[in-house]
Amino acid sequence: MMYFLCALNLSAQVSEYGFFAATTNYFGDLNPNYSFKQNRAGGGVFYRYNINNRMALRAGVSYAWVAASDAKLSTAQPYLTARNLDFQSNITELSALFEINFFDWEQGGSTLNTIKKKKHWTPYLFAGIGFYHFKSSTTYEGVKYFLEPVGTEGQKDHNKLNEKTQSGYSPYAISIPFGGGVKWSLNRNWTLQAEVMTRKTFNDNLDDVSQKYVDASQLNYYKDGVNLSEILSDRSSELGIVPIGYPGKQRGSSKDTDRFNFYSVGITYTFNTIKCPTF
Repeated sequence: MMYFLCALNLSAQVSEYGFFAATTNYFGDLNPNYSFKQNRAGGGVFYRYNINNRMALRAGVSYAWVAASDAKLSTAQPYLTARNLDFQSNITELSALFEINFFDWEQGGSTLNTIKKKKHWTPYLFAGIGFYHFKSSTTYEGVKYFLEPVGTEGQKDHNKLNEKTQSGYSPYAISIPFGGGVKWSLNRNWTLQAEVMTRKTFNDNLDDVSQKYVDASQLNYYKDGVNLSEILSDRSSELGIVPIGYPGKQRGSSKDTDRFNFYSVGITYTFNTIKCPTF
């Protein structure tokens, strides 16, 4: 009977279900100096399958809110503050990760693992692949506008009859999440973890800033009787200065893609009720 229960428990020991809360930030054209002054919030849920005491697989879904504004950059960067752009975005990501524990870690708490000569805590590294959706927006005169349909860098020609055939940029993208953390086994069921996750992305449109200013003839998205694409492409005039966005001038840089990061604390629950004897 004991061995039967142990066999059932083996499948339970490998499975953890968890959630985390995070502070998030974005690095890109509107935050080029890796400032942490514009952090926002995020979180997610995940499932971890422990292959053994050293390796695990993890799948999860996460949500992040990121934002940045030229107005909050250092005044030592006059061109960027004069550009006067801003954005906010909601990001939903699905990810699959591979984890490696530094130590021979096992669920069970400090007392039990000391007896078994196992570690009740361990640093770990992870990497994998992600798929995310983002929806970026800005606010103009108190009204929120989503940026992708506008074509602020001439991505769409709204003068053509069939706008559905015009290619902007996709709100879906691939990422390579990676990072590290530390986890502590509190007892046979609960584990606490803290980690940092960043991403290599292949998308430079999270902030809607990537290329050069274009001629006004390519900016023709009208809404509520105003040319939104022209207004939102160059917002320097809102500062009471001569507009800086003449055609061909650099608006952003496509050399480096945008990134978003998580700094999180999470907890997992293991469905583990019986410990099998070891010999």
